[in-house]
Amino acid sequence: MLHHAAVAPLYPWAGKPSAYDMIVLRTGQDGKLKSQALPDDDEYADKPERREALRQQGLEAIGPIRAIEDEGVAKELTRLLARLSRDRNVRNRRAAYLALMREESLDAISPALQALHKLPGLNAGNLYEEALWMARHSVHRNVVKFGLALLSQYGSERHRELTFTLGKHEEFTLYAASALMSMEQSNKSLCELARCIDGWGRIYLVERLDPETQEIRDWLLREGFRNRIGDGLLAYTCALKGDLEEALQADAIDPSLYEGAGGILAALIAGGPAEDIDDYEQAMPVIGEYLRHAERMCADAARLAPVRAIEGFLEQDERVWEKRYANGWTPEARMAYLAMCRSIAGAAASVGRAADERTMRT
Repeated sequence: MLHHAAVAPLYPWAGKPSAYDMIVLRTGQDGKLKSQALPDDDEYADKPERREALRQQGLEAIGPIRAIEDEGVAKELTRLLARLSRDRNVRNRRAAYLALMREESLDAISPALQALHKLPGLNAGNLYEEALWMARHSVHRNVVKFGLALLSQYGSERHRELTFTLGKHEEFTLYAASALMSMEQSNKSLCELARCIDGWGRIYLVERLDPETQEIRDWLLREGFRNRIGDGLLAYTCALKGDLEEALQADAIDPSLYEGAGGILAALIAGGPAEDIDDYEQAMPVIGEYLRHAERMCADAARLAPVRAIEGFLEQDERVWEKRYANGWTPEARMAYLAMCRSIAGAAASVGRAADERTMRT
């Protein structure tokens, strides 16, 4: 019986749209991606654990997700990329592309980049052109990722649009962010990209955003914490970076800040894998300020959810509260806030009953 070894395709990037083209095609008028489909979905299924591992590494050093780096793979990639940089022909491009398609290539990104910096005879200009080609024309996600990792070594504005567009797909967000961080006004770009996505990609970016402008801080408190994975993953980060305490100290606030503050507090109270309300040192004054605004702005029962969450938090077991008293809370503040919650809920219920009566009369 004959066994036929799998034959590598002549040009693996041929015959399908590139990842970039597919992302552009599926981006709506609001700038957000409408589908997470990629051209290699039929032959590649990314491992869920990779996303979590990459999340914990940091944008500055895209690297291996295993403790032991495969130096053999890194050396092979370095050799192929160096050869490609010296002679940009289709044969060399194919050899590098096939190597980068393999799953283990992602584990070798960091050592390969370090080795390329030290390699004599490397043509950095040609390598940049090939990195652009990989990011722009590759069908396979691993090759796109490696292209973005290479682009992160160059601070050129030339690839800003390409990088930003690829970053809208959460498969590439971390890699695109690393490339964007090597450019001018990188923080602004990261914030703009975070506005376009709502999953793990947003979490990666918000965790690394520098709240250097009021515009960024305003967005963090109103929308930045919201994501489809779970608002609790970013609630604490956004409360601190957006300075929720200072924002709520204003005499009056706009409805979007009121809604955002309520969402952040409700998420912190709900808890989860990230920091919760007991980790938030400003919880006592912030809850007080929020309830002050709620007395004026919580006009109906439909907007009561955060107030109810705060009420439930304040009514928790006394043994839990003993620890909170030791960490800065006071019984007086707790009782005062609890009375405010009940008053707000009662007023909202009265408004609702009055509205129902008017409806019945008509």
